[in-house]
Amino acid sequence: MRRVVCLGVVTMIGVLATVVANVAQEPAEEPRANLVLHEVAHNLYMLANDPAEQGMRSGGNTAVFLTDSGVALVDTKIYGYGQDILAEIAKITPKPVTTIINTHTHYDHSGGNVEFSDTVNIVVHENTAAQMSRETCEPVTNCDAFKGDNAVYLPKTTFSDRMTLFDGPDSVDLYYFGRGHTDGDTWIVFRNARTLHTGDMFARKGLPFLDVANGNGSALEFGETLRKAVDGIPDVDIIIPGHNDETLVWDDLVNYSTFYNGIVDAAKAGQAAGQSVEDVVGSYAVPIELRDFNAEPGRLQSVVQYVFDGQ
Repeated sequence: MRRVVCLGVVTMIGVLATVVANVAQEPAEEPRANLVLHEVAHNLYMLANDPAEQGMRSGGNTAVFLTDSGVALVDTKIYGYGQDILAEIAKITPKPVTTIINTHTHYDHSGGNVEFSDTVNIVVHENTAAQMSRETCEPVTNCDAFKGDNAVYLPKTTFSDRMTLFDGPDSVDLYYFGRGHTDGDTWIVFRNARTLHTGDMFARKGLPFLDVANGNGSALEFGETLRKAVDGIPDVDIIIPGHNDETLVWDDLVNYSTFYNGIVDAAKAGQAAGQSVEDVVGSYAVPIELRDFNAEPGRLQSVVQYVFDGQ
């Protein structure tokens, strides 16, 4: 009997050792990012990241809008943060999430869609709906998230150029002005709050990531789309940007259009003069009046190269 017990103990020790060894070999989970809730206006909030943390963190900024009938969200961050979003919403209202608007298809803006009720009305531009429905998914596209049983999370409502959701003080206007970051970037205006969510058409005060290869974005059309948005969206004071940790103001968007289009113009002029991409990048300097914008060298190189390539 003692021998059986000893063998059992030895066996258990061996199993535990194996489990410990296997756990040690598994990659560590990414640390959870802290979410910070900012009140933007009456019934409107921005759920952003902690500026003390670095990297992608939870993904893009989420707008939380309280309507008479429920909560409307703009963007849902990276997959895994759905419950965090719901926990933050519970701090301000018991109302359920009834609507999700995605500014575009990328995983850091639509990843949490599948963590909400499948009765939620998901609203996107028609090009974004096509991206989400693709059979094969390239990096950042996120269409794999909506296959199989999760196909119920494919958008239920789409638009082409303009759409208004809800009524009266709850009115939310959706605009599409053309290709840019992707081919389906939606601009969302909370009319009564005079606030615009730009998604990654204005992520922060720096040059954008352009998903030209897989998202059908365009460096050339990005600048034109910015101009159309500045000219075509009325009565906005506050900007909820795609990734900036604080809200911005309308003049920041106007200046961003000037900043970005200045780089496109410099690239076109340099190419016409026989300069190389490297010549243009090396000679470019941010104008003094736009010095709060960052022309990060790697992104500057990408933008100029795309312009040279006619993309």
